[in-house]
Amino acid sequence: MMSTGGWRASRRAMAGWLPVAALTALLGAAPPDQLTSELIFPGERGHVHASSIVETPSGGLLVAWYENGDPSNTGPFEGQDLDKRDDVRISGARRAAGATAWSTPYTLVDTATLPDNNPALGIDRQGRLWLVHAVLLGVPEKAWGSALTHALVSTDYDRDGTPRWDAAHVIAPRPPGMLSAVARVAEEARVGPGRTTEVAARANRLLEAMQDPYARRLGWMPRNHPLVLDDGTVLIPLANENFNMAAMALAHDGGARWTYSSLVPTRGLIQPSVVRLRDGSLTAFFRDARGTGRIGRSTSTDQGRTWTAAVSTELPNPSGGIEAVILRSGALAVVFNDHTGSERDRLSIAVSSDEGSTWSARRVIIHRPGERFDYPSIIQARDGRIHVTFSDNLTSVRHVSFTEAWIAAE
Repeated sequence: MMSTGGWRASRRAMAGWLPVAALTALLGAAPPDQLTSELIFPGERGHVHASSIVETPSGGLLVAWYENGDPSNTGPFEGQDLDKRDDVRISGARRAAGATAWSTPYTLVDTATLPDNNPALGIDRQGRLWLVHAVLLGVPEKAWGSALTHALVSTDYDRDGTPRWDAAHVIAPRPPGMLSAVARVAEEARVGPGRTTEVAARANRLLEAMQDPYARRLGWMPRNHPLVLDDGTVLIPLANENFNMAAMALAHDGGARWTYSSLVPTRGLIQPSVVRLRDGSLTAFFRDARGTGRIGRSTSTDQGRTWTAAVSTELPNPSGGIEAVILRSGALAVVFNDHTGSERDRLSIAVSSDEGSTWSARRVIIHRPGERFDYPSIIQARDGRIHVTFSDNLTSVRHVSFTEAWIAAE
């Protein structure tokens, strides 16, 4: 009988681009407490990154990502980063309930002559699909700092093919107290402990950027799932790439009215992922852009309108994407690159039974030295199975599935 370690190694070796049905025929049905792994499509779609996964009302799975299409394309953006070229679009694929294979990828949105980036999918209380994404207006001279965020809403999407979009919203946040918050952070950097000439210069650039109305209104990037609040409000986590500070967009009444939170009063935190705790408060976990090498955390006790200064968790972060989710058991789970350096070749999941005070279980999802697995997206389906998608070497999206018991069985 093959050992558990040998079984896993053999499965990984065969799980590059084999449909689930083919893997099942070769290996037999996976035990319910085992991890399954597959590529959603072969790596023939150019630069592929930043996936987001949701379970649809019918029980199927829908995944979105951005891709730049033909990697041999030439034109005015020749030589620029592949995710900033003008042919970058948001694509998706669907796996119907009960199916073992993903659909052929199809376009979700493609803004003419501009790159679309960082899709974040969500399902609201009415069962509508939300697709939040950024359009980069200033490439190639300016990239993330020129982002204008859009939110598309659909009631006709639970099928193969491009959804029919019923509503479209442009999100250009103006968080209350933004000027004073940025000024305070800049002053703390200029006179605080560890100040250097470089830090002082960076603080001055921050103040200069605040005088630019375009820098204040643009540069807001989505990344992680929206969160539906108790009253049906859709909270969209955002961070501004011009200031490295985060805030939340709040879509009330299905998007008929929008408000914005105050800034999280800590600089160097981006790509927030927000969860609701047992007492009704909200906690945001952040990708680190401060150089601390740790995932950051902030709390809101007023449904996302204001946030505490961030603290560092014990979970490492090589300035890579992260996402958090509350599991049906009540446990908190975070999926992240488990490194303190710059490597993104190991992706892990950690689970806490006390809402992040301690982490009772941690398990590696994938680790292949020298490769790249990052920007995870995580959900737990109605059947209890956990689904994670992530970029696989920037050429495809990998989908893995497992149970909470699998995490603790390491």
